[in-house]
Amino acid sequence: MPEASQDKATGAKTTKAELLFPGHLAETQAEGAALFARANDLLLETARAIWESQSDLVRIQAEEAAKAFVPIRPGDDPAAAVAAYWDQWHDGTERLIAHMRRVNDAARGYGWQLFEFYTEGFRMAEKPFQAAARPYL
Repeated sequence: MPEASQDKATGAKTTKAELLFPGHLAETQAEGAALFARANDLLLETARAIWESQSDLVRIQAEEAAKAFVPIRPGDDPAAAVAAYWDQWHDGTERLIAHMRRVNDAARGYGWQLFEFYTEGFRMAEKPFQAAARPYL
């Protein structure tokens, strides 16, 4: 059990931990826990967005692969079939590039939002420490 002391002027009790860390330890811990919860929610949202994008890409690629293995029918123009295959391949490449851009945007957005949480943590912790340091300034 933490040792407690009582301020004679105000009658407020403070624990030894609060004396060692004068920045309102309980408030700081609650704010830190809230930041971690927000960061976890952000991670889950980003992972879900990436997973859904990956699932859509796999579904589309499977459909395109099934079309690619259809043999040329007798009487069809082989040059037209090859041209259609290359058009299909080009469309698939464009879809893949667009997918990678979406994943990159999601990861970049995640990084910037985490950085925002990080800097917000400094702003939140600044107030109690300023109040605790004020008598010494």
